[in-house]
Amino acid sequence: MSIQKRKPTSAKVGSLEMSNSLAAIDTGENTKGGISPQTKWKLANPKAIWAQQALRSALNRGLIIQLPCRECGALDAEAHHPDYDRPMDVDWLCRLHHRREHKRLKCEAVT
Repeated sequence: MSIQKRKPTSAKVGSLEMSNSLAAIDTGENTKGGISPQTKWKLANPKAIWAQQALRSALNRGLIIQLPCRECGALDAEAHHPDYDRPMDVDWLCRLHHRREHKRLKCEAVT
């Protein structure tokens, strides 16, 4: 029985670099050959992706501490970036209040 070694290769997507396995997943192609809505959003919002990755890195390194939701105090909070140019300046909101904030911002943008 022989063991085959896989040569690690990378695919460049914008300024992000990922392994082949992630590149295959991240293409977002579904079985019908189209691009998933998540992938379309990622391609249209590279600054948001950069801000999310920068914040995730800071959280993992212990430079930022996740806080409870600013509205209700729920401990399971998500980071909301009011400005993607400042990735460490976030509002911590639970899923419910995060969705409401995006809905509010969307309504303000329309009017």
